[in-house]
Amino acid sequence: MLDKDIFPEPPSKKQLLKELPCAANEFIQLGRRKWRRELDAVPEGDGHPVMTLPGFGGGDGSMAILRRFLDKNGYQSHPWQLGTNFTKDRVTTLDSVLSFCEQKEADIVGRLKAIADRSGEKVSLIGWSLGGVYANSIAQTHPELVRQIITLGSPIGDPRGTSTWEILKKMNRSDVADDDQNVDAWLQRKEGLGERKVRTSILYSLRDGAVSKGSAVIENHPLVDNIQVSSSHVGFAHNPLVYYVIANRLSQNLLNWEQFEEARHPQIVTKSL
Repeated sequence: MLDKDIFPEPPSKKQLLKELPCAANEFIQLGRRKWRRELDAVPEGDGHPVMTLPGFGGGDGSMAILRRFLDKNGYQSHPWQLGTNFTKDRVTTLDSVLSFCEQKEADIVGRLKAIADRSGEKVSLIGWSLGGVYANSIAQTHPELVRQIITLGSPIGDPRGTSTWEILKKMNRSDVADDDQNVDAWLQRKEGLGERKVRTSILYSLRDGAVSKGSAVIENHPLVDNIQVSSSHVGFAHNPLVYYVIANRLSQNLLNWEQFEEARHPQIVTKSL
């Protein structure tokens, strides 16, 4: 059950207000020569299929640049082809968000099966924000389809550690401290979907204005690698630091997996954009 008194502190309003200018700078940095040189030197891909899952409100276009990067580096990238990651109904409760997620995940599994059948290989999933929540759930419920998952600023943990939690409560006109049952249901998406069998790389940022580290990471699991990068929440899908880490993770041999060690990549991971 959830602890009513201990939960991740959400990002500050100051962090949230910095999101757009920071994301714009990250996009600009992606096109600069010094970063093109760094990204040209990443390991070449082995050709396995990779599917991108956009964040809430986003569609395939929001991760198109990332897919071009993946294609250029030897992977078979696939959009999710499920339209905009948005519900037509007004979202006023966490319960309605959970129902929306369950339907989207069912649709993604159908797409995954088609890609896996055509390629004869398991598919790596890269999920941005809510897309990473889907990836995390599917990796546990359908490990036979998933090679590895990479989440980008995804709130797979306690939702109270996000800047959207209070917004959701206000939309629902809730005066209660927190809805224990709904928060517990959300946390089950991280730990209650079956044994974790899929390699998981969690990219989080202390500059993220939407999702705190405490809501993004999974501690003390042998199959989980928590990797800190310097990125805004909006900028995760077009940040050169993030691209570097993604390429490194996708290149890992599943039989000889190496955890990401920041000491080996100081020029990338410790750098601020």
